[in-house]
Amino acid sequence: MSRVEKGKVVVIGDRDTLPLFKSAGFKVLEAYSQSQALDIISRLELSDDVALIIVLKHILDDVDRFKIQTLKFKIPVFILPTSWSPGESVDVNKLIAKALGVG
Repeated sequence: MSRVEKGKVVVIGDRDTLPLFKSAGFKVLEAYSQSQALDIISRLELSDDVALIIVLKHILDDVDRFKIQTLKFKIPVFILPTSWSPGESVDVNKLIAKALGVG
């Protein structure tokens, strides 16, 4: 049986946000910084029953660096934007051009 078939989803975030995920049935682990999140992921890597790790974006300092650092792990890591994470500007014209295949 593969990791995904028997695995659980773990959410890493802050104390204020995690109860929502816990009430939805997810396993939750508390972290307040990027380094704490990486330490937790390293420990979870040793587990056979974790299929996916979700990290709440607002606890990360450098999302691009975090993405690179998590590439080495076997367990997929998904960064979930929250209302507390910084917004990103979007170039709508560029998105439309890409969707139409001309950009």
